[in-house]
Amino acid sequence: MLYLSLLPGILSAQSMVFEHGTLQEALTKASAEKKVVFLDAYTVWCGPCKKMTANTFPDSTVGAFYNANFVNIKIDMEKGEGVALARQYGIDLYPTLLFLDTEGKIMHRVAGFYGTKEFIELGQLALDPLHNLRTLLQRYKNGDRSSGLLLELVRAKSAAYDPGAGQIANEYLKVQDDFSSTENMELIYKFVDDPFSEGFKYMTKNRALFGTKYGEKEVGKRIDDLFEFYPERHPNMPLGEVQRLYGSCYPEKGERMASAYRMTYFRQKEDMDNFANAATDHYQKYPMEDADEMNEMASLFAMFLTDPIHINQAETWAKAAIKIQENYQNTDTLARIYAKQGKKKQSIKTAKKALKLAVKSGEDASQTQSFLETLK
Repeated sequence: MLYLSLLPGILSAQSMVFEHGTLQEALTKASAEKKVVFLDAYTVWCGPCKKMTANTFPDSTVGAFYNANFVNIKIDMEKGEGVALARQYGIDLYPTLLFLDTEGKIMHRVAGFYGTKEFIELGQLALDPLHNLRTLLQRYKNGDRSSGLLLELVRAKSAAYDPGAGQIANEYLKVQDDFSSTENMELIYKFVDDPFSEGFKYMTKNRALFGTKYGEKEVGKRIDDLFEFYPERHPNMPLGEVQRLYGSCYPEKGERMASAYRMTYFRQKEDMDNFANAATDHYQKYPMEDADEMNEMASLFAMFLTDPIHINQAETWAKAAIKIQENYQNTDTLARIYAKQGKKKQSIKTAKKALKLAVKSGEDASQTQSFLETLK
């Protein structure tokens, strides 16, 4: 194991010793003692931070290793100099664990809870001049695109919750001939975050294979999370790209979902003509079977549209809803559609029928009564 030679010959029972001054004072001390600074960037409300303070830092093995090799300091990122440090180092996850050289430059960083064994391994990695994050980034900057480097860098960036991990994962997969290897499947499942990438497409096309390995529900959640997360990172996605997103994430039902989204998209933009066209196209491909859905669409058309073609479509849906389930709401909708078509007698007759149905079901029909009075 790396750097065990740096452990004292006799392990002290002492827990980690933390400095109580400023970061600059810790850096100065580290320079004098030829050590690296370990910075626990925490907040008082952070659960994993408290867990590390209670369980990891007091461990004697952890204390022996970190006290021998690091100048340790804990700084609340919401108080004092911590506020500026959080900005300087781009810290927004807690705990963030930083390993700094004597100039305050990052050698390695991760975020999240670490148990005793993992925390010692983390410190060993931070001290490793061949494999810590700074070295990996420098090799990448210098043009190294070897599979080994890319794989290490993906894992290091992911441990730091660096959003660039997914892009490195894509680069790695581009030089892989076989996505089905255990290592590559794990990388795709854990790190790929681009729903248009070849790795992600491989997972969706081979969902059963991934489900066998990682669990069907877990794989489904992973795909759902990526589907929801991608638009957050791309808030101005055009409609066409959203439709592609549905198709990429849900190959078997993506076309239907994208078609339904087009209706939602235009309705939210209050572009009712395009909404009507999208709805008409959608329900021609995927006919409605539910009476309530038919009535809802007929009602929307009746309220917001004037084109006779659209109103006639609303009439068809309203009549189909009544055929499945004749009730007050469906009948009221048809009455309003007749009025919009200029069919006054049919509208009055249908509105009166809606009132009778409302009496039977005990529903409030005051709006229908008011509507009927406008027709007389």
